[in-house]
Amino acid sequence: MKYLVKMTPLEPYAFGTEQGFEYPGEEKTGKESYFVKSRFFPEQTTILGMLRYLVLQQQGLLKTDFSYDENEQKQMTECVGKESFSFSSEGVQDFGYIYGVSPVFLLNNEEQIYIKNPFQNNADKGYKPMRMKAGYKTDKGIISLPQEGEFDVKKWYASGYYNLNNGEIVNDIFDTHIVVGNRKNDKKENSEDGFFKREIITMKSGYSFGVFVEAKELPTETIAYMGKKKSAFRIQSQEVENGDLASIVESAFKDHPDTWYYALSDILLDESPIYEEFCIVEEKHLRNLETVHSETSCLRKLKKRRIRYQLIQSGSVFYRVCNLNVENENCKKIGYNHLVRLGGN
Repeated sequence: MKYLVKMTPLEPYAFGTEQGFEYPGEEKTGKESYFVKSRFFPEQTTILGMLRYLVLQQQGLLKTDFSYDENEQKQMTECVGKESFSFSSEGVQDFGYIYGVSPVFLLNNEEQIYIKNPFQNNADKGYKPMRMKAGYKTDKGIISLPQEGEFDVKKWYASGYYNLNNGEIVNDIFDTHIVVGNRKNDKKENSEDGFFKREIITMKSGYSFGVFVEAKELPTETIAYMGKKKSAFRIQSQEVENGDLASIVESAFKDHPDTWYYALSDILLDESPIYEEFCIVEEKHLRNLETVHSETSCLRKLKKRRIRYQLIQSGSVFYRVCNLNVENENCKKIGYNHLVRLGGN
């Protein structure tokens, strides 16, 4: 079955970044800080974890303390797979009743889809990609560059979220707030060692996160908890006929003459990229979580992986040519490594 899954925050939330608290049992990364920032969007790994939670809940296998016996672990393997998602897995991973997840997007109350505004878009409404000139000699060879006046360094690249139905661009969906507190920890020498600031996010009323999911079965409506604060989200699932986000996006831009390739999702980089043409790219780093069933403490059962991965962020664009290797079956299965063509058909 194909589902549209809506995730509506019921309270402020925080999604992790590389910068965070120091946790017992974890190797230090150098990114530990008293000030913890948040991303606006959940990671695809976070969404997969939430979906696995829903499947286990629906099958009566959910235990919040992770204390599963051997028979229960066999049932879990059938329902959600035997291991957490891993960027470095050498084999094809299986997630049981969850067969595929699209990149995350935004929805309004009318279920119109918003994606990240393509970075090369120069329009305040609609889509007007910057005009290019070919034949400029650079230290990277002969490439195209924006025509005069097409790229404003002070403005930098386009921001906001693009409505695929009407071309509306919205910039005020998210608000950030700073909260302060004190982490009580016996290992801290004094109260100042536990002082922290945390960035939390609120979403404007009338919007939700969305993904298309191919799965055996999902609950129609429930509550799940995501992010650093385990914030509550209303999860609503409905069956759909067209759950192909890439085709929906390509159809919305098909009439534009110039060819641009667009990162519909974050893209894992297995090696340093070589760009053959003009592009606007933003990168990020990520350490995803894994479940360690052998640990006895609930706090230690979820750990950040030691390896830090480099990804190209969604919204990045490539003019005419993109030679990135996105053929990673595991990444695509959970919503990473989706690259689409905007125009040029």
